Amino acid sequence: MGEKMQVEKRMQKVLYEITDSIQVEADIVNLDGIIVASSDQTRIGKQDSFIKTRNPSEKSNRFTHDGRTYIKFNASFNRIYYLSMAGTSRAVRNYCILLISLIELYLKSTTQRMDREDTICAAMLGQISDLEFQEVVRTYNIDAATPRCVFVIRTEGMEAAEIHNVMLNAFPKNMEDFLVLIDSQTVGLVKTVLDEMDESDLIQLGAAIEDTILSETSVKSYIGIGQIKNNIYGIRESYKEAIKAMDVGRTYEPNSRVFYYDTLLLERFLSEVPMNISEKYYKHIFHGDISKVLNEEMIATIEKFFENNLNLSETSRQLYIHRNTLVYRLDKIQKTLGLDLRNFHDAVTFKIMMMLERQNRECSD
Repeated sequence: MGEKMQVEKRMQKVLYEITDSIQVEADIVNLDGIIVASSDQTRIGKQDSFIKTRNPSEKSNRFTHDGRTYIKFNASFNRIYYLSMAGTSRAVRNYCILLISLIELYLKSTTQRMDREDTICAAMLGQISDLEFQEVVRTYNIDAATPRCVFVIRTEGMEAAEIHNVMLNAFPKNMEDFLVLIDSQTVGLVKTVLDEMDESDLIQLGAAIEDTILSETSVKSYIGIGQIKNNIYGIRESYKEAIKAMDVGRTYEPNSRVFYYDTLLLERFLSEVPMNISEKYYKHIFHGDISKVLNEEMIATIEKFFENNLNLSETSRQLYIHRNTLVYRLDKIQKTLGLDLRNFHDAVTFKIMMMLERQNRECSD
């Protein structure tokens, strides 16, 4: 549920309870003139034509119209609403002021009741505003200035709560780290990044998490890692980067399990190429009976050749084949595709076209 919807649901709760006790009729209206909460729940979603046509920059916060009293108020920091109540008397105005005070108090108390992990999760998902997040950071004395990045751990076929428990037991948690449940199959780790830690340390930690989950549960997991942010208020962006890294990485590197956003620059670029454009280019190479040549064995050979930076000797050693066998396979690719993978330019061309073809295949499935 989004941040705005959460606030409006809370307002409906307190509005209904109070108006039912004091027997008054009231609505809460947003700046678009939509009734978002009401003592009469059948009115929710309908329009208040007066507010709809009113200039939102109007300075007056209190006014009457057509036998109703309207008072503008702030709900949960930066959201503006109007409380509308039937009647124009002093008593109605006082009821409005009292009701607004109770709503504001209730919203503040429900935000403060969120624990540290709930707050971090809500911030990552964009379910609370920046101002609310800052308030809770102060309330819980969270060190806002410490650099952090987000790990997203997603499993296949196992509840995230079990993975959460595995990680709690296997990885002693720094007090400034946060381990949260995002959904039924996803766990988030907001990790404090020490001065001596670098990109390789983050990837190694991701690999250690993946290996631990596999050994403890026999379940495979995928891990996306977002960029390091200078303070805690950047975790929303790091979370989105971690999700992007996982989605892109799984498309272009199907044999990998850990994906770091910063190392996927080419993959992220290619993921934004429209399908019709990528298809136009990769079909120049992958056409006809090419599948007869690019069988599983040949693809594994090429990928190992690329992993070893086009080194013939090291590739043949790791594949347990004679060097001449490797040369024969590369010659076969050259004859079929017109690309000599021993040549850097041709190797790059093949690599990119192969990635585009894989992306379109994934999107078509």
